[in-house]
Amino acid sequence: MIKKIKSLFGNKRLEPVFCNLVEKIGERYSVIIRQVSEDRKTEVQFHRFVNNEQVKPERLLEYHWKITPTDLSGKHILVISDTSTLSFAPDAQREFLGYIDSKTKKDGFDVHPALLMDAANGACYGLGGMTTYRNLHQKEAGKTHHATKLASGYSAKSFEENERYKWFAAPQQAITNCAGAERYTLLGDRESDIYELMVHTLEQGWEFLYRCRCNRKVEGAHQKLYATLDTWEVQHRYVLDVEATQKRTAHQATLAVKFGTVILERPKRHPNKELPKTIQIQVVEIKEDPNTVVGSEAPIHWILLTSHPVPTIQHALTIIQWYCWRWTIEQFFRTAKSKGLDIEQAELKTFHGLANLVTIALLAAVQIIQLVQARNGQTQQELKDCFTPQEQECLMALNSTLEGATEKQKNPHQPHSLAFGAWIIARLGGWKGYASEQPPGPITMTKGLSQFYAITKGYYLRI
Repeated sequence: MIKKIKSLFGNKRLEPVFCNLVEKIGERYSVIIRQVSEDRKTEVQFHRFVNNEQVKPERLLEYHWKITPTDLSGKHILVISDTSTLSFAPDAQREFLGYIDSKTKKDGFDVHPALLMDAANGACYGLGGMTTYRNLHQKEAGKTHHATKLASGYSAKSFEENERYKWFAAPQQAITNCAGAERYTLLGDRESDIYELMVHTLEQGWEFLYRCRCNRKVEGAHQKLYATLDTWEVQHRYVLDVEATQKRTAHQATLAVKFGTVILERPKRHPNKELPKTIQIQVVEIKEDPNTVVGSEAPIHWILLTSHPVPTIQHALTIIQWYCWRWTIEQFFRTAKSKGLDIEQAELKTFHGLANLVTIALLAAVQIIQLVQARNGQTQQELKDCFTPQEQECLMALNSTLEGATEKQKNPHQPHSLAFGAWIIARLGGWKGYASEQPPGPITMTKGLSQFYAITKGYYLRI
Protein backbone atom coordinates (compact mmCIF):
# COMPACT_ATOMS: atom_id res chain seq x y z
CA MET A 1 0.00 0.00 0.00
CA ILE A 2 1.41 3.41 -1.01
CA LYS A 3 1.54 5.80 1.92
CA LYS A 4 0.10 9.30 1.58
CA ILE A 5 3.07 11.58 2.04
CA LYS A 6 4.07 15.08 1.09
CA SER A 7 5.42 15.12 -2.44
CA LEU A 8 9.19 15.39 -2.81
CA PHE A 9 8.77 16.47 -6.42
CA GLY A 10 6.72 19.61 -5.78
CA ASN A 11 3.61 18.09 -7.32
CA LYS A 12 1.70 14.98 -6.21
CA ARG A 13 0.75 14.25 -9.83
CA LEU A 14 4.39 13.47 -10.60
CA GLU A 15 4.50 10.53 -8.19
CA PRO A 16 2.58 8.00 -10.34
CA VAL A 17 4.71 9.06 -13.32
CA PHE A 18 7.83 8.02 -11.38
CA CYS A 19 6.31 4.66 -10.42
CA ASN A 20 5.20 4.02 -13.99
CA LEU A 21 8.62 4.88 -15.42
CA VAL A 22 10.46 2.54 -13.02
CA GLU A 23 7.99 -0.23 -13.90
CA LYS A 24 8.29 0.25 -17.68
CA ILE A 25 12.10 0.38 -17.65
CA GLY A 26 12.09 -2.84 -15.62
CA GLU A 27 9.64 -4.53 -17.99
CA ARG A 28 11.24 -3.53 -21.29
CA TYR A 29 14.80 -3.22 -20.07
CA SER A 30 15.50 -0.06 -22.00
CA VAL A 31 16.36 3.54 -21.12
CA ILE A 32 15.10 4.90 -24.45
CA ILE A 33 12.01 6.78 -23.34
CA ARG A 34 10.08 6.34 -26.57
CA GLN A 35 10.61 2.56 -26.28
CA VAL A 36 9.23 2.34 -22.74
CA SER A 37 6.24 4.61 -23.44
CA GLU A 38 2.82 3.24 -24.35
CA ASP A 39 1.90 6.33 -26.36
CA ARG A 40 2.90 9.89 -27.14
CA LYS A 41 1.21 11.26 -24.02
CA THR A 42 3.20 8.92 -21.77
CA GLU A 43 6.42 9.74 -23.60
CA VAL A 44 5.89 13.45 -22.98
CA GLN A 45 5.12 12.76 -19.30
CA PHE A 46 8.32 10.77 -18.86
CA HIS A 47 10.45 13.42 -20.56
CA ARG A 48 8.94 16.21 -18.46
CA PHE A 49 9.39 14.20 -15.28
CA VAL A 50 13.14 13.45 -15.62
CA ASN A 51 13.85 17.03 -16.77
CA ASN A 52 11.80 18.66 -13.99
CA GLU A 53 14.04 20.83 -11.80
CA GLN A 54 12.25 19.57 -8.67
CA VAL A 55 13.19 15.98 -9.52
CA LYS A 56 16.68 15.02 -8.31
CA PRO A 57 18.45 11.67 -7.74
CA GLU A 58 18.40 12.00 -3.95
CA ARG A 59 14.66 12.81 -3.98
CA LEU A 60 13.93 9.87 -6.29
CA LEU A 61 15.65 7.51 -3.87
CA GLU A 62 14.02 9.06 -0.82
CA TYR A 63 10.57 8.73 -2.38
CA HIS A 64 11.27 5.15 -3.52
CA TRP A 65 12.03 4.08 0.06
CA LYS A 66 9.02 5.93 1.46
CA ILE A 67 6.60 4.01 -0.76
CA THR A 68 8.44 0.68 -0.49
CA PRO A 69 9.55 0.53 3.16
CA THR A 70 11.64 -2.45 4.24
CA ASP A 71 11.79 -3.70 7.83
CA LEU A 72 15.48 -3.91 8.70
CA SER A 73 15.00 -4.23 12.46
CA GLY A 74 17.45 -6.63 14.05
CA LYS A 75 19.51 -6.88 10.86
CA HIS A 76 23.15 -6.16 10.16
CA ILE A 77 23.35 -4.31 6.83
CA LEU A 78 26.35 -4.06 4.55
CA VAL A 79 26.39 -0.73 2.70
CA ILE A 80 28.48 -1.48 -0.39
CA SER A 81 29.47 1.44 -2.60
CA ASP A 82 31.70 1.96 -5.62
CA THR A 83 32.21 4.32 -8.56
CA SER A 84 31.43 3.72 -12.21
CA THR A 85 31.99 6.10 -15.11
CA LEU A 86 29.21 6.50 -17.67
CA SER A 87 30.39 7.63 -21.09
CA PHE A 88 28.16 8.84 -23.91
CA ALA A 89 28.77 9.12 -27.65
CA PRO A 90 29.27 12.66 -29.02
CA ASP A 91 26.00 14.53 -29.56
CA ALA A 92 26.07 18.12 -30.77
CA GLN A 93 22.66 18.80 -29.22
CA ARG A 94 23.58 17.46 -25.79
CA GLU A 95 24.85 19.57 -22.91
CA PHE A 96 28.51 18.89 -22.11
CA LEU A 97 28.51 16.16 -19.48
CA GLY A 98 32.11 16.29 -18.28
CA TYR A 99 35.58 15.02 -19.16
CA ILE A 100 36.18 11.35 -18.46
CA ASP A 101 39.74 10.88 -19.75
CA SER A 102 42.19 12.30 -22.25
CA LYS A 103 42.06 9.40 -24.72
CA THR A 104 38.46 9.50 -25.91
CA LYS A 105 36.19 12.07 -27.47
CA LYS A 106 33.29 10.85 -25.35
CA ASP A 107 32.10 12.80 -22.35
CA GLY A 108 30.23 11.61 -19.30
CA PHE A 109 30.06 11.52 -15.52
CA ASP A 110 30.61 9.28 -12.51
CA VAL A 111 27.93 7.60 -10.43
CA HIS A 112 28.63 6.29 -6.94
CA PRO A 113 25.72 4.10 -5.73
CA ALA A 114 25.35 2.43 -2.34
CA LEU A 115 23.69 -1.01 -2.28
CA LEU A 116 22.14 -2.48 0.87
CA MET A 117 22.84 -6.15 1.57
CA ASP A 118 22.14 -8.48 4.47
CA ALA A 119 25.36 -9.42 6.26
CA ALA A 120 23.82 -12.73 7.32
CA ASN A 121 22.98 -14.14 3.90
CA GLY A 122 23.83 -11.69 1.11
CA ALA A 123 20.25 -10.68 0.32
CA CYS A 124 20.10 -7.45 -1.68
CA TYR A 125 17.51 -5.00 -0.37
CA GLY A 126 18.09 -2.33 -2.98
CA LEU A 127 19.75 0.92 -3.98
CA GLY A 128 19.84 3.11 -0.89
CA GLY A 129 21.84 6.14 -1.99
CA MET A 130 23.85 7.59 -4.85
CA THR A 131 26.02 10.57 -5.68
CA THR A 132 26.98 11.86 -9.12
CA TYR A 133 30.07 13.79 -10.19
CA ARG A 134 31.10 15.40 -13.47
CA ASN A 135 34.52 16.85 -14.15
CA LEU A 136 34.35 20.12 -16.05
CA HIS A 137 38.14 20.72 -16.05
CA GLN A 138 39.95 19.00 -18.90
CA LYS A 139 43.40 19.12 -17.30
CA GLU A 140 42.10 16.97 -14.43
CA ALA A 141 40.43 14.35 -16.63
CA GLY A 142 41.47 10.81 -15.82
CA LYS A 143 42.71 11.64 -12.32
CA THR A 144 41.27 9.82 -9.33
CA HIS A 145 40.61 12.95 -7.30
CA HIS A 146 39.58 16.23 -8.88
CA ALA A 147 40.83 18.85 -6.45
CA THR A 148 43.67 21.28 -6.07
CA LYS A 149 46.55 19.54 -4.28
CA LEU A 150 48.82 20.87 -1.58
CA ALA A 151 52.57 20.33 -1.80
CA SER A 152 52.13 17.45 0.64
CA GLY A 153 49.91 15.60 -1.84
CA TYR A 154 46.68 16.22 0.08
CA SER A 155 43.75 18.19 -1.29
CA ALA A 156 43.44 21.85 -0.38
CA LYS A 157 39.72 21.26 -0.03
CA SER A 158 38.13 19.84 3.10
CA PHE A 159 36.99 16.22 3.04
CA GLU A 160 33.37 17.35 2.73
CA GLU A 161 34.22 19.41 -0.39
CA ASN A 162 36.37 16.74 -2.00
CA GLU A 163 35.14 14.19 -4.52
CA ARG A 164 36.28 11.44 -2.14
CA TYR A 165 33.44 12.44 0.19
CA LYS A 166 31.23 10.22 -2.02
CA TRP A 167 32.46 7.26 0.07
CA PHE A 168 30.66 8.79 3.03
CA ALA A 169 27.81 10.72 1.35
CA ALA A 170 26.24 7.83 -0.62
CA PRO A 171 26.22 5.42 2.38
CA GLN A 172 24.93 8.18 4.64
CA GLN A 173 22.05 8.78 2.22
CA ALA A 174 21.37 5.02 2.09
CA ILE A 175 21.29 4.68 5.88
CA THR A 176 19.00 7.71 6.20
CA ASN A 177 16.61 6.25 3.62
CA CYS A 178 16.73 2.80 5.19
CA ALA A 179 16.99 3.44 8.91
CA GLY A 180 16.18 0.95 11.63
CA ALA A 181 18.83 -1.74 11.22
CA GLU A 182 20.69 -2.95 14.27
CA ARG A 183 24.08 -2.33 12.66
CA TYR A 184 25.55 -0.87 9.46
CA THR A 185 28.93 -1.69 7.95
CA LEU A 186 30.32 0.50 5.16
CA LEU A 187 32.24 -1.56 2.62
CA GLY A 188 34.54 -0.37 -0.16
CA ASP A 189 37.50 -1.21 -2.37
CA ARG A 190 41.03 0.22 -2.26
CA GLU A 191 39.90 3.75 -3.14
CA SER A 192 37.97 3.87 0.15
CA ASP A 193 41.14 3.54 2.24
CA ILE A 194 40.91 7.11 3.57
CA TYR A 195 41.91 7.92 7.15
CA GLU A 196 39.32 10.68 7.48
CA LEU A 197 36.61 8.34 6.12
CA MET A 198 37.38 5.80 8.86
CA VAL A 199 37.08 8.54 11.48
CA HIS A 200 33.76 9.83 10.07
CA THR A 201 32.34 6.29 9.89
CA LEU A 202 33.14 5.54 13.52
CA GLU A 203 31.83 8.93 14.67
CA GLN A 204 28.43 7.99 13.21
CA GLY A 205 28.38 4.75 15.18
CA TRP A 206 28.78 2.63 12.04
CA GLU A 207 31.35 -0.06 11.28
CA PHE A 208 33.64 -0.26 8.25
CA LEU A 209 35.39 -2.78 6.03
CA TYR A 210 37.75 -1.13 3.55
CA ARG A 211 40.43 -2.73 1.43
CA CYS A 212 43.88 -1.32 2.15
CA ARG A 213 45.62 0.92 -0.38
CA CYS A 214 48.08 2.85 1.78
CA ASN A 215 51.10 1.44 3.58
CA ARG A 216 50.46 3.38 6.76
CA LYS A 217 52.62 3.94 9.84
CA VAL A 218 51.85 1.61 12.73
CA GLU A 219 52.11 3.05 16.25
CA GLY A 220 54.74 1.41 18.40
CA ALA A 221 56.43 -0.26 15.44
CA HIS A 222 59.61 0.72 13.64
CA GLN A 223 58.03 -0.31 10.36
CA LYS A 224 54.90 0.29 8.34
CA LEU A 225 51.82 -1.87 7.95
CA TYR A 226 53.00 -4.14 5.14
CA ALA A 227 56.25 -5.00 6.90
CA THR A 228 54.31 -5.61 10.12
CA LEU A 229 52.03 -8.09 8.35
CA ASP A 230 55.09 -9.95 7.04
CA THR A 231 56.04 -10.74 10.64
CA TRP A 232 52.65 -12.31 11.43
CA GLU A 233 52.17 -16.06 11.20
CA VAL A 234 49.64 -17.67 8.86
CA GLN A 235 46.71 -18.81 11.03
CA HIS A 236 44.56 -20.60 8.48
CA ARG A 237 44.58 -21.99 4.93
CA TYR A 238 41.60 -22.89 2.78
CA VAL A 239 40.53 -23.40 -0.84
CA LEU A 240 38.24 -20.91 -2.59
CA ASP A 241 36.44 -21.37 -5.93
CA VAL A 242 37.29 -18.16 -7.79
CA GLU A 243 34.83 -17.00 -10.44
CA ALA A 244 36.13 -15.75 -13.78
CA THR A 245 36.53 -12.00 -14.24
CA GLN A 246 38.07 -9.82 -16.93
CA LYS A 247 41.38 -10.02 -15.08
CA ARG A 248 41.29 -13.54 -13.65
CA THR A 249 40.55 -17.07 -14.84
CA ALA A 250 38.11 -19.24 -12.89
CA HIS A 251 40.12 -21.58 -10.68
CA GLN A 252 40.55 -23.03 -7.21
CA ALA A 253 42.80 -20.82 -5.12
CA THR A 254 44.59 -21.88 -1.95
CA LEU A 255 44.54 -18.91 0.39
CA ALA A 256 46.60 -18.14 3.49
CA VAL A 257 44.93 -16.01 6.16
CA LYS A 258 46.50 -13.75 8.77
CA PHE A 259 44.66 -11.44 11.17
CA GLY A 260 45.37 -9.20 14.11
CA THR A 261 45.07 -5.74 15.65
CA VAL A 262 47.11 -2.66 14.83
CA ILE A 263 47.02 1.02 15.74
CA LEU A 264 47.37 3.23 12.68
CA GLU A 265 48.81 6.70 13.02
CA ARG A 266 47.28 9.76 11.40
CA PRO A 267 49.44 10.69 8.38
CA LYS A 268 51.95 13.34 9.44
CA ARG A 269 51.18 15.63 6.52
CA HIS A 270 47.41 15.36 6.83
CA PRO A 271 46.04 18.94 6.80
CA ASN A 272 43.23 18.21 9.29
CA LYS A 273 45.01 18.17 12.64
CA GLU A 274 41.69 17.79 14.50
CA LEU A 275 41.47 14.15 13.48
CA PRO A 276 42.44 11.59 16.14
CA LYS A 277 46.18 10.89 16.11
CA THR A 278 45.57 7.13 16.01
CA ILE A 279 42.89 4.58 15.17
CA GLN A 280 42.87 1.01 16.47
CA ILE A 281 41.63 -1.37 13.79
CA GLN A 282 41.73 -5.05 12.87
CA VAL A 283 43.53 -6.30 9.78
CA VAL A 284 42.75 -9.45 7.80
CA GLU A 285 45.23 -10.44 5.09
CA ILE A 286 44.41 -13.03 2.41
CA LYS A 287 47.20 -14.15 0.10
CA GLU A 288 47.06 -16.79 -2.63
CA ASP A 289 49.56 -19.65 -2.76
CA PRO A 290 51.82 -19.13 -5.83
CA ASN A 291 51.18 -22.76 -6.83
CA THR A 292 47.47 -22.08 -7.53
CA VAL A 293 47.95 -18.85 -9.53
CA VAL A 294 46.95 -19.26 -13.18
CA GLY A 295 49.76 -18.39 -15.61
CA SER A 296 51.01 -14.84 -15.29
CA GLU A 297 47.84 -13.56 -13.62
CA ALA A 298 48.15 -11.55 -10.42
CA PRO A 299 47.61 -13.64 -7.27
CA ILE A 300 44.75 -12.81 -4.95
CA HIS A 301 46.10 -10.55 -2.22
CA TRP A 302 43.75 -8.54 -0.05
CA ILE A 303 44.58 -6.53 3.04
CA LEU A 304 41.27 -5.70 4.69
CA LEU A 305 40.91 -2.98 7.33
CA THR A 306 37.91 -3.27 9.64
CA SER A 307 36.45 -1.90 12.84
CA HIS A 308 34.87 -5.29 13.63
CA PRO A 309 36.58 -7.47 16.26
CA VAL A 310 38.39 -10.43 14.68
CA PRO A 311 39.26 -12.72 17.60
CA THR A 312 38.97 -16.06 15.76
CA ILE A 313 39.46 -17.69 12.38
CA GLN A 314 35.69 -17.84 11.92
CA HIS A 315 35.43 -14.08 12.38
CA ALA A 316 38.21 -13.59 9.82
CA LEU A 317 36.41 -15.83 7.32
CA THR A 318 33.21 -13.83 7.85
CA ILE A 319 35.08 -10.62 7.05
CA ILE A 320 36.41 -12.25 3.88
CA GLN A 321 32.92 -13.39 2.87
CA TRP A 322 31.56 -9.87 3.30
CA TYR A 323 34.31 -8.50 1.09
CA CYS A 324 33.59 -11.20 -1.53
CA TRP A 325 30.02 -9.88 -1.65
CA ARG A 326 31.47 -6.57 -2.84
CA TRP A 327 31.49 -8.24 -6.26
CA THR A 328 27.71 -7.75 -6.24
CA ILE A 329 28.11 -4.07 -7.06
CA GLU A 330 30.36 -4.96 -10.00
CA GLN A 331 27.54 -7.19 -11.30
CA PHE A 332 25.17 -4.29 -10.69
CA PHE A 333 27.23 -2.04 -12.96
CA ARG A 334 27.47 -4.77 -15.58
CA THR A 335 23.70 -5.18 -15.53
CA ALA A 336 23.18 -1.43 -15.92
CA LYS A 337 25.62 -1.02 -18.81
CA SER A 338 26.06 -2.69 -22.21
CA LYS A 339 25.24 -6.21 -20.98
CA GLY A 340 21.85 -5.15 -19.66
CA LEU A 341 20.01 -1.82 -19.55
CA ASP A 342 22.66 -0.12 -21.70
CA ILE A 343 22.33 3.15 -19.79
CA GLU A 344 24.97 4.82 -21.93
CA GLN A 345 22.60 4.72 -24.92
CA ALA A 346 20.17 7.10 -23.21
CA GLU A 347 19.14 9.94 -25.53
CA LEU A 348 18.44 12.76 -23.08
CA LYS A 349 20.25 16.04 -23.69
CA THR A 350 21.02 17.39 -20.21
CA PHE A 351 23.10 16.24 -17.27
CA HIS A 352 20.14 16.84 -14.95
CA GLY A 353 17.82 14.64 -16.99
CA LEU A 354 20.41 11.92 -17.47
CA ALA A 355 21.28 11.82 -13.76
CA ASN A 356 17.59 11.32 -12.95
CA LEU A 357 17.10 8.69 -15.65
CA VAL A 358 20.21 6.79 -14.53
CA THR A 359 18.90 6.73 -10.94
CA ILE A 360 15.55 5.33 -12.08
CA ALA A 361 17.27 2.78 -14.31
CA LEU A 362 19.47 1.61 -11.44
CA LEU A 363 16.38 1.16 -9.26
CA ALA A 364 14.98 -1.10 -11.98
CA ALA A 365 18.28 -3.00 -12.29
CA VAL A 366 18.19 -3.99 -8.61
CA GLN A 367 15.65 -6.71 -9.39
CA ILE A 368 18.25 -8.55 -11.48
CA ILE A 369 20.75 -8.50 -8.61
CA GLN A 370 18.12 -9.70 -6.16
CA LEU A 371 17.38 -12.68 -8.41
CA VAL A 372 21.07 -13.52 -8.82
CA GLN A 373 21.65 -13.37 -5.07
CA ALA A 374 18.55 -15.50 -4.42
CA ARG A 375 19.28 -18.22 -7.00
CA ASN A 376 20.60 -20.78 -4.50
CA GLY A 377 18.06 -20.06 -1.76
CA GLN A 378 20.50 -18.58 0.75
CA THR A 379 18.91 -15.12 0.96
CA GLN A 380 15.54 -16.36 2.28
CA GLN A 381 13.69 -13.61 0.42
CA GLU A 382 10.17 -14.19 -0.87
CA LEU A 383 8.55 -13.80 -4.29
CA LYS A 384 6.54 -10.85 -3.00
CA ASP A 385 9.80 -8.93 -2.48
CA CYS A 386 10.21 -8.65 -6.27
CA PHE A 387 6.93 -9.55 -7.95
CA THR A 388 3.31 -8.38 -7.78
CA PRO A 389 0.55 -10.87 -6.86
CA GLN A 390 -0.42 -11.25 -10.54
CA GLU A 391 3.21 -11.81 -11.52
CA GLN A 392 3.54 -14.42 -8.77
CA GLU A 393 0.50 -16.21 -10.15
CA CYS A 394 2.03 -16.17 -13.64
CA LEU A 395 5.31 -17.58 -12.26
CA MET A 396 3.45 -20.45 -10.61
CA ALA A 397 1.73 -21.27 -13.91
CA LEU A 398 5.03 -21.11 -15.82
CA ASN A 399 6.89 -23.40 -13.44
CA SER A 400 5.23 -26.61 -14.59
CA THR A 401 5.96 -25.79 -18.24
CA LEU A 402 9.68 -25.34 -17.54
CA GLU A 403 10.30 -28.36 -15.33
CA GLY A 404 11.62 -31.56 -16.92
CA ALA A 405 10.69 -35.18 -16.33
CA THR A 406 13.54 -35.98 -13.92
CA GLU A 407 14.15 -34.68 -10.41
CA LYS A 408 17.30 -32.90 -11.61
CA GLN A 409 15.19 -30.82 -13.98
CA LYS A 410 12.60 -29.76 -11.42
CA ASN A 411 12.54 -26.51 -9.48
CA PRO A 412 14.23 -27.44 -6.17
CA HIS A 413 13.04 -24.40 -4.22
CA GLN A 414 9.97 -23.80 -2.08
CA PRO A 415 7.06 -22.06 -3.84
CA HIS A 416 6.69 -18.41 -2.83
CA SER A 417 10.46 -18.13 -2.21
CA LEU A 418 12.43 -15.73 -4.39
CA ALA A 419 14.76 -18.61 -5.22
CA PHE A 420 11.75 -20.38 -6.76
CA GLY A 421 11.15 -17.35 -8.99
CA ALA A 422 14.84 -16.97 -9.80
CA TRP A 423 14.92 -20.58 -11.08
CA ILE A 424 12.00 -19.84 -13.42
CA ILE A 425 13.44 -16.55 -14.69
CA ALA A 426 16.81 -18.21 -15.31
CA ARG A 427 15.15 -21.00 -17.30
CA LEU A 428 13.38 -18.37 -19.42
CA GLY A 429 16.77 -16.74 -19.95
CA GLY A 430 18.28 -19.89 -21.42
CA TRP A 431 19.70 -21.67 -18.37
CA LYS A 432 19.19 -25.45 -18.64
CA GLY A 433 18.34 -25.97 -15.00
CA TYR A 434 21.03 -28.47 -14.06
CA ALA A 435 22.88 -27.91 -10.80
CA SER A 436 26.10 -29.02 -12.54
CA GLU A 437 25.89 -26.01 -14.90
CA GLN A 438 27.42 -22.64 -14.14
CA PRO A 439 24.83 -20.77 -12.05
CA PRO A 440 22.80 -18.14 -13.93
CA GLY A 441 24.25 -14.65 -13.78
CA PRO A 442 22.94 -11.12 -14.42
CA ILE A 443 22.82 -11.46 -18.20
CA THR A 444 20.79 -14.68 -18.06
CA MET A 445 18.41 -13.10 -15.54
CA THR A 446 18.07 -10.02 -17.74
CA LYS A 447 17.08 -12.12 -20.73
CA GLY A 448 14.71 -14.17 -18.60
CA LEU A 449 12.94 -11.12 -17.14
CA SER A 450 12.48 -9.68 -20.62
CA GLN A 451 10.82 -12.94 -21.68
CA PHE A 452 8.76 -13.08 -18.49
CA TYR A 453 7.27 -9.61 -18.84
CA ALA A 454 6.36 -10.33 -22.46
CA ILE A 455 4.58 -13.48 -21.29
CA THR A 456 2.74 -11.69 -18.48
CA LYS A 457 1.00 -9.41 -20.97
CA GLY A 458 -0.68 -12.37 -22.62
CA TYR A 459 -1.34 -13.94 -19.22
CA TYR A 460 -3.14 -10.81 -17.98
CA LEU A 461 -5.30 -10.77 -21.13
CA ARG A 462 -6.25 -14.40 -20.53
CA ILE A 463 -7.48 -13.71 -17.02
